[in-house]
Amino acid sequence: MKVGISSFGSWMLGVGSIIGSMAWLMHAPMLARAGPLAAVTAWFIAGVLALPLALILMELSSMFPTAGGPYVYKYYALKRLLPGMGELLGFLTGWIFYAGILVGLSCMSCGLTNLLASEIWGQAASPAWFGPVVIVSLFTFTTALNFLSISWASKASDLFTLLKFGMALGFVALVVTSGHFNIANVMVASSPGGNTNFFENVSSVLMLAMVGFSFMEVSGCTSSETVDSTHSVPKAIFLTLLSVAAIYFSMCFSIAGSASFQYDAVKQVLHVPGTNVLANCPSIAGYLGGPFIGKLFSGAVFLSIVGCGFTALLGIARVAYSMAETGLFPRRFAVLDEKTGVPKYCLWFQFVVVTILGIIANALAASGVFPDAYSFLGDTFGFMYAFVAMLYGFCLLSLRYTDPDMVRPFRIGGKGNALAWLVTVVTALVWGYAALGCVGWREQLAGIVLSLLGVPIYYFYKMQSAEQRRLD
Repeated sequence: MKVGISSFGSWMLGVGSIIGSMAWLMHAPMLARAGPLAAVTAWFIAGVLALPLALILMELSSMFPTAGGPYVYKYYALKRLLPGMGELLGFLTGWIFYAGILVGLSCMSCGLTNLLASEIWGQAASPAWFGPVVIVSLFTFTTALNFLSISWASKASDLFTLLKFGMALGFVALVVTSGHFNIANVMVASSPGGNTNFFENVSSVLMLAMVGFSFMEVSGCTSSETVDSTHSVPKAIFLTLLSVAAIYFSMCFSIAGSASFQYDAVKQVLHVPGTNVLANCPSIAGYLGGPFIGKLFSGAVFLSIVGCGFTALLGIARVAYSMAETGLFPRRFAVLDEKTGVPKYCLWFQFVVVTILGIIANALAASGVFPDAYSFLGDTFGFMYAFVAMLYGFCLLSLRYTDPDMVRPFRIGGKGNALAWLVTVVTALVWGYAALGCVGWREQLAGIVLSLLGVPIYYFYKMQSAEQRRLD
């Protein structure tokens, strides 16, 4: 692959692939479920608990300057640790990561549909044709951007991400200078539903907050296209963690303090009493700054979602490419476009799958099978990602013993493996609790089904690769 991403571009790619819709829209369902203080606390805890995982990713990315790093780390380590069975487990971790990101993108497309419907009709409900049109349009455009050469794609990523920093700073400034901010609104410990158990309230939204820090490793997906990747990618991962933590926390704190919210008539969403103003960024911006400012932030949220979809598709296309390189995914996915050097067949496949998932989720939400597709898909994605996150640590430990002399420009701890063990155990406990204790059974079941789909895929392409070798 062609090198075309700078150290700065790697950082922008990391932030841009995480900050999509959640930073601006997810606070509304979180505040409705847990209440102001619990939601703000959940974001703070999630940011702190994401640090051990970030450290693990920093060391692994410094060891593997290759395309599709998140897959390569685990595939290599598990094959070394468990000869025979390790290849299947390594593939499954790549598949769960890949499928989980596609689910996350579907979640984001539902958030965009709700946002645009609210702008046009004043409510999330919309005609049956509206959701599919929005979803197809979103992924058509973001896929088209991915056919640019990596240097031009990185420049586009920089612009989208800088816009997001500007949005966060502008919104916080608007709230603080409006005269409406009141710290007492943030300090309400009970949920709107009346639950006074603060721990339960925090736990009810912790997975959604943890999901907000997933995909920190996207900079590692493009390591082979990044300048001095063994040094610049670990730095980009750390800066990504700091940046997204600051954005999430400041946005939730500002929204929670901007007004005293209450349930609507059917107790599903929060709004400012006596108005139709919802507890999200565009709605609050319009409430505080007037209709023009509200429309301006709505447009910025739209661009933020487009930018996130674009960079996320870019990252996971490299994962699919590396899976194909190991012979366990369609061979065409390892074919690069002659002019731009991008994995074109991966991009077309992703477009089809994520569009179908988004349309199905939107239809199920509209039919009432589950009322909030946005939160449902967010929790499902978080459940799947939790297992990937836990395995990163175990793979790091295994490589400390199987490949102690492998070059590690970034290393957790100066000498010995004690600190590596500590961050691995903390990561496993954190993400294990989030997956098993903070996610409903329906989301868990959906995540398990999607994850297990990787088993027949592995054996199919394993046999196909063996047959190809026999013919060769």
